[in-house]
Amino acid sequence: MSRRPLMQDLSPDLARVARAIAERVASVGARAWIVGGATRDLVLGLVPHEIDMASSLDPDRIQALFARTTPLGRAFGTVIVHLAGEDVEHTTFRTETGYADARRPDEVRFGASVEEDVRRRDFTCNAIYLDPLSDEVRDPERGLADLDRRRLVCVGDPRERFREDALRPLRMARFAGGLGLEPTEETADAARAEALGLRRVSRERVLRELTGMFKRPGAAVCTGWMERCGLLEPALPGYALLGGGQRRNAAVAGLAEPAGTENGLAVLLGPAPENLSDLATARELLNSLRVSRHTSTCVEDAWRLAAELRADPQPSRAVRVRWMRRPGFAVALAWLAAWSRADGEGEMRWIALARERASLAADEIEPARLLEAADLARRGIAPGPRFGVLLRALETEQLDQRLRTRAEALAWLARHT
Repeated sequence: MSRRPLMQDLSPDLARVARAIAERVASVGARAWIVGGATRDLVLGLVPHEIDMASSLDPDRIQALFARTTPLGRAFGTVIVHLAGEDVEHTTFRTETGYADARRPDEVRFGASVEEDVRRRDFTCNAIYLDPLSDEVRDPERGLADLDRRRLVCVGDPRERFREDALRPLRMARFAGGLGLEPTEETADAARAEALGLRRVSRERVLRELTGMFKRPGAAVCTGWMERCGLLEPALPGYALLGGGQRRNAAVAGLAEPAGTENGLAVLLGPAPENLSDLATARELLNSLRVSRHTSTCVEDAWRLAAELRADPQPSRAVRVRWMRRPGFAVALAWLAAWSRADGEGEMRWIALARERASLAADEIEPARLLEAADLARRGIAPGPRFGVLLRALETEQLDQRLRTRAEALAWLARHT
């Protein structure tokens, strides 16, 4: 049998804040519940890092009860309560109808009970309510039984749930991988039938789901479900042009876990090894998600660098160190190792490079120059392109450890000018 969610399993800080909110809500005759991911994770033996709460109090009354709040979506009953260093999302019990934009309900009616509220939730595992003051559990949709059987089941009609919010099929895939839950046949069939709704979902929301997939182990299970249910192309228009199919999913499985956002996106959205010379589709897919500048720079550099690494099987020390300075170096190694595993090729070269990088101190990656431009000027070399050529050549000699002192560098310069 599944364990019950218990307050004693929450972190002390979250438990303290949940009880404080519940006590304040109780002071005006209502009852607040923890619901959603936190209760689900408690049942699964995971550690929640945040909590969401719900009660019958409308946003105005919640804001009147607490000194610091932020209305996140008052029309939908959601207010962030800021208390004791924690941000808790409180949502008023509600029922919803109509979803013209495949995300937000056209009409919201505030309710008075858990039984009303539960009907709008996506999966039964997210419809378990915990009273912070009494440890009472309400489970109207039998989410505990589904978790016990490791099943992922929609609340009510799964096609209706997926039509209400077109992102939910991606959430299904994320929960399947990250939580080890198996979508029921009916749930998976509904996701497949409603897959095209993902075309209407914002890129930012898709990115958030992908990021969540790569933050936990099981990313390849997530992308496997996305492929089986036909979610990849609607979620990432143009994805089919990359090709790869099951081979690409094997590369995702070849990543260390958890993969992390940059590594995961580099493999999922990048070219296959034989196509590294053509980055146009991969770059367009990556930037369509509106990733951060850091992520874009890192991943795109990793793809270019991976091509360089594959093309040079016996690089000098200077070449290797310059590779290590690149923003995409670690991601390039992860990409290369993952595809090597997928294709049954050796990966020791990439492991050796990673170990070498870990063994080098910062001043070995970026050593102080033995000579500067002023030294060249004193040799009578006029400023211009030759300055850069000579300084780079000097650095190459230094990185290859043929020059170690200023005197040796000056002697080298005398021989070459």
